[in-house]
Amino acid sequence: MTLNRFTTRATHDIDHTITERKIPMSEISVSYLRDNFKIEDRIAVVLLNKRSGAVLQRVAPMERVVAPEYQAWLRHMNAQKYEVYISMNALKEGTHRRTKDDVDQIRHVYLDFDENGAAAVQALLQRTDLPEPNYLISSSPGKWQVIWKIAGCGKREAEEIERGLVADTGADPAVVDIARVLRLPGFYNHKYSRPHMVVVESRSNQISGPEHFPRLRSESDARETKAIESERPRLPAGKITQSERDWARVRRELREGASPEALIEELTIERADKFNPEDYARRTVEKAVASLRGSNASGLER
Repeated sequence: MTLNRFTTRATHDIDHTITERKIPMSEISVSYLRDNFKIEDRIAVVLLNKRSGAVLQRVAPMERVVAPEYQAWLRHMNAQKYEVYISMNALKEGTHRRTKDDVDQIRHVYLDFDENGAAAVQALLQRTDLPEPNYLISSSPGKWQVIWKIAGCGKREAEEIERGLVADTGADPAVVDIARVLRLPGFYNHKYSRPHMVVVESRSNQISGPEHFPRLRSESDARETKAIESERPRLPAGKITQSERDWARVRRELREGASPEALIEELTIERADKFNPEDYARRTVEKAVASLRGSNASGLER
């Protein structure tokens, strides 16, 4: 059963895509999970309380996550202001972590549009060189996530596809990690003064293959590397690590006026693979703030 039977579409206006709910939102999360994963898949469930900074991560079989008692627990935690996220790719048997090495099967590739989200998604939907997205998720007001089901795709290939899509569409360049978590539809986003229900639209039942996506252009990788190198002060030469990417992104967003506390919250979610995600996020942001203050004081940045 697909989610098309649960939601309606208004393709003339992405910001009003989901105009009617055919079933209770409490059932949307289970339907979404069943549509996206095999019953034997293991996935990570991440809960983040942005007020206290508390982070909980559980890795469990999909069969357990969709069980009524587990869903009731998630709804209880969501009512306590915990945000609800899930890994988008299946994890290895026996693991209790969520790193790239722990990913077993690639189930999805995805994009995240934070800036001019509605216009960006509209433009993407007009493209004829990409498969129809399986899902559009309204994660926040004006912010959208685009998700494709994919099969027969390796880990490296999945990230190459995502980097190529980011280069072509202007989506968030930080969202290319195969171990990333995205919001689970059917739960509230408590980031704003008025909670935002995370809703989903199903647009396609197709499962794509790597051959359906444009190949990563070599110049895209070169542009990304050059941009990150320009952001980081005197870091060692060689392969750019995810921590270096985090540093570059945080500095860029701070310069653009982002709140340090908001960046700490976001980075805490994104780096749940760290031993202490909140401590890592806080130290990264605080060092970036200090770095920018020093640069401004010396007249190096405007």
